[in-house]
Amino acid sequence: MEKRRIDLSRCLVRDGKADCHRCEEICPQKAINGHVVDTAACDGCGLCSAVCPAAAIVAPEDYEGAMTKAQELAPQVLMCEKASEDSVHCLGFLTRRLLWALAAKRPLALDISHCEACRPAVFAHIEREVAACNDALAEAGKKEIALVHVKPAPPKPKKAKKVERRGFFQALFHSTAEGLQEIAEAQIEHSYCFDAAAFLKAQQAEPCALFHGLALQQGCTACGLCAVICPTQALALARGGKAALHVDPTACTGCDLCALHCPQGVLELLPQFAGQRDFLLDK
Repeated sequence: MEKRRIDLSRCLVRDGKADCHRCEEICPQKAINGHVVDTAACDGCGLCSAVCPAAAIVAPEDYEGAMTKAQELAPQVLMCEKASEDSVHCLGFLTRRLLWALAAKRPLALDISHCEACRPAVFAHIEREVAACNDALAEAGKKEIALVHVKPAPPKPKKAKKVERRGFFQALFHSTAEGLQEIAEAQIEHSYCFDAAAFLKAQQAEPCALFHGLALQQGCTACGLCAVICPTQALALARGGKAALHVDPTACTGCDLCALHCPQGVLELLPQFAGQRDFLLDK
């Protein structure tokens, strides 16, 4: 059974002005209540990781590793463990921005052939994210994401090892040691906090309308609180000859802390990035 928890030191609940319940709202199993995960009810779909703006979901799966592995395939393809045993448990963690980061570089395929029957909520989520990403890809003149059905690879036949009588006990001892090591490794619980903003930054994803934007009205005093409060360092204040606020839309997760904490109330988070990264300030 997949075990997840919420790291409250990262969760927006730590901020008095934030009232985020995105993980609770999207969970199909109603396994999250009061920012606590009922591990018995959780089925490991990963939708909570997809919507968390603070990378606060601690999961037993390495989502970043799964996408990196997909990038090494030719063609580039993402699939769940039902399509391939070595793949990630479920594709519910995917978002339109993650898909864009992969598909904008080279053609991407998804195998979601098992999703509708396995997890309808995940299937509906991925359909929405793929559709949004495909619109952006078409706008950029890039190839849309292909939905495929990957045939499972046939199991590799195990070759019988020939062991001489003299080496029998040595081979037996070696086999036992390997078995004990596998048991010990299986008992180690691995956990990951998937930071989508960090992954997008590492991928050097080119921002488009799929990313968040920012609007700044007159009245900014260049206090810099927005840059200090931003958990992903998506905002930076330059205080040179002419003060300016710089926005990195790739790093923005839409947590809205900057707008909530703006003393002048002149910051506004936008659902789409319109191209403006720098705002000149009067102060």
